[in-house]
Amino acid sequence: MTPFRTQLRETDIAAVRQLVRDTRVFSDTEVGWAGEVIEAALKNPVGAGYFALMADGPAGLEAFACYGPIDGTLNRFDLYWIAVSPAAQGKGLGARLLAASVDDARARGATHMFIDTSTRDDYAAARALYLSQGFELQGTLVDFYSDGDSKALFGRRL
Repeated sequence: MTPFRTQLRETDIAAVRQLVRDTRVFSDTEVGWAGEVIEAALKNPVGAGYFALMADGPAGLEAFACYGPIDGTLNRFDLYWIAVSPAAQGKGLGARLLAASVDDARARGATHMFIDTSTRDDYAAARALYLSQGFELQGTLVDFYSDGDSKALFGRRL
């Protein structure tokens, strides 16, 4: 298996936005945010606080993860994004990408990683992925995103 790419390219901004849009679970605002974190990491690779792993396939970007240190904490990282294109889902790519993100965060000094996600039904696969990788549901903020759409908080000691 080819290792994940860590060197970002200008073309990744549009590719990430398209990949996130193609998953059909993120809002237009969230699609924009996904591109913004990649753009920030490109502009300031050291200071932006975002690290990314990219999975390229024959048709272009198949998956990406973005993570980094949480300001004001000691060695705690957030997983800001993980997305796999619909064509590449169900093949273990998300699990490999999350495991590699955890390994890289640990190598960068992280002792814990946290993830927040929606409790909507269309996020069930994401929540199952986090649980399968040793993350625990640590809490829920009811009606956080909107009425009936709560925020699930996952965490793991690395």
